[in-house]
Amino acid sequence: MASLANPDVEGEVEVEVDHSDARSSASDSDSAYSDTVCSTESLRSSIFDHEIKHGRTFHAFHSGKYVMPNDEGEQERMDLHYHAMRLAIEDKITHAPITNPHGILDLGTGTGIWAMDAADAYPEAEVVGIDLSPIQPGWVPPNLQFEVADADEAWGFGEDRFDLVHTRIMNGFGVSSWPHFYREAFSCLRPGGWVENQEFDCQIVSDDASLPEDSTMAEWAKLWNQACEMIGKTGRCDPQKLRDQMHEAGFINTRVIPYKMPIGPWPKDPMLKEAGKFGLVALHAGVYGMSVRLFLDVLGWSEERLQVFLADFRKDLARKSIHAYWPTYIVIGQKPPLPAE
Repeated sequence: MASLANPDVEGEVEVEVDHSDARSSASDSDSAYSDTVCSTESLRSSIFDHEIKHGRTFHAFHSGKYVMPNDEGEQERMDLHYHAMRLAIEDKITHAPITNPHGILDLGTGTGIWAMDAADAYPEAEVVGIDLSPIQPGWVPPNLQFEVADADEAWGFGEDRFDLVHTRIMNGFGVSSWPHFYREAFSCLRPGGWVENQEFDCQIVSDDASLPEDSTMAEWAKLWNQACEMIGKTGRCDPQKLRDQMHEAGFINTRVIPYKMPIGPWPKDPMLKEAGKFGLVALHAGVYGMSVRLFLDVLGWSEERLQVFLADFRKDLARKSIHAYWPTYIVIGQKPPLPAE
């Protein structure tokens, strides 16, 4: 799907647009884009610690660090985005060339869906998932355990324990300091083990100028990032910088693999088309949860203004003439193996 430009960084990805179902009007929408969207807002069990704000629940451990909710509505969005991203990156659990791993660590495990998939794929491996929110299911594979912890603190897993350390969409919120992250990952990885970051750059773009500059989708991303910067966070991802920081921590064989996670079923490729469907539904149902604290508490918007703005945002989502996507990156590196005897 991507061409290799050099041994370390893969080339630009081109995604072909499916014109077979194009509409002449930019305002046209399709049932596949919006009518099947459902939203669940019921709260998780009270046994989980949380705080309530703006009618949503948020994590209580290290309160305020992660600005998006942890309730069922947000968990549904995360799972939808998980499937969208997995399909966008060739339906792979990992791009690290691991074989017969003994230990796998998933930082920012969220609902635990990646960790569960990894535990099923590698039944002989001990899989550990950590997150700020205890929202993971209790019925999981026997080789998987979840813990509440903060990736920005000392991990405490000891040395040479894991063969793979993994993140997905942790840039800016889940990981405040990548140098710290890579030092901790280097320590707890076995010689020859891998670190892998599956991240996307929080900007909504198109390659064919189909996303108007005055689009509400583009404006939402601009304002969302502006609010992040105001509280010292970022949703942006510089994959080359991550790769450089891997090198500084001692990792070798680093690579950046670029992808595009489509928003809407506009790609011609069947797998990317499916990814776009998941991504569209995730945004349609979940954009309020992604926005509420940043727009109301940081930018100072009123609830009414936000609701009107997001209504326009959802109208843009339904426009089949827009071929938008999230720039997405896999960044991997290897801890040097032991010298051959």
